[in-house]
Amino acid sequence: MRTALLKHGVRAAALTALVLATSLAGPAVAAPADHAPLREQAAHAGLDRRAPKPIDVRITESGIEAPESAPAGLVSFRVTTDDSNGRFLQAFRPHPGVTVDQVLADLAKAVSRKPIPTAEGMLAVRDESEMFGGAQVTASVSETFTTPITAGEVVLLDFTAFLQDPAHPITRTLRLQGNHGPGRPTGFPDSFVLARDTPDGPRFDVHGLDRTGDTILVHNSTQELHEMGIQPVAPGTTDARIQAVFDRTAPGPLPYTGRSVGLGVVSPGRSVLLEIRNLPPGTYLIGCFAPDGKAGIPDAIRGMHKVVVLT
Repeated sequence: MRTALLKHGVRAAALTALVLATSLAGPAVAAPADHAPLREQAAHAGLDRRAPKPIDVRITESGIEAPESAPAGLVSFRVTTDDSNGRFLQAFRPHPGVTVDQVLADLAKAVSRKPIPTAEGMLAVRDESEMFGGAQVTASVSETFTTPITAGEVVLLDFTAFLQDPAHPITRTLRLQGNHGPGRPTGFPDSFVLARDTPDGPRFDVHGLDRTGDTILVHNSTQELHEMGIQPVAPGTTDARIQAVFDRTAPGPLPYTGRSVGLGVVSPGRSVLLEIRNLPPGTYLIGCFAPDGKAGIPDAIRGMHKVVVLT
């Protein structure tokens, strides 16, 4: 019973963070106290809002298929691919006065794998754009990510292709207009993942994530950009083992057993609801491999990872 109550508290706090973020006025704020009745918490946070109809986005080796326009507000992207190697979609918007080309040029620096340019690129992208998240999908595992977005243009980027050839980015522009009408009930997220700063560097706090079908509310409370990859690893893998490989105190390679899925890059202060479909049960590494803005080193190497077992 205690576990169930704790999980309900996590769900309420998590969804409160997302819904309060839909005010579009800034970062999510603290939820009401967990000891309050669950329905009262929901009413206090306005959790009777309804989710929008998903925007279908298909990303293939040939490009990105998506509508030209959709309603603004609480926006859901339902992402699929037929690429057997998997595909990574990233959604973003330049800040006023910044061009898409400038963001892409700095993003190219961020993926250069040269520490100083990488760090400079990450900080520039953080400061000149809003990263709404994205989807790392495979031919068998699709995803829907939901986040509040105001009216205006959103750039959808094939990040898989971008990593291979940053000089020739593949994008599609989606215009968001007005606000969405009624849709299906949002319900409560099943789990909550918080990216937070610590004296030892950024870390993931994972609460209530124990099933492959769990919906996951992700909130970035740090001052830098973060992603949340979810990759299968060998049974029995521990965070200590992962860190030992990163620290080169244990032999590699990392014990991956399949391709990564998960959430794309999210700006500081943003919340995103992630739904993953057809994820097989097993042991998974949750990790952020986005480089930091100081040394240009992937955050996972610095300890931003968490091993979970999903049934």
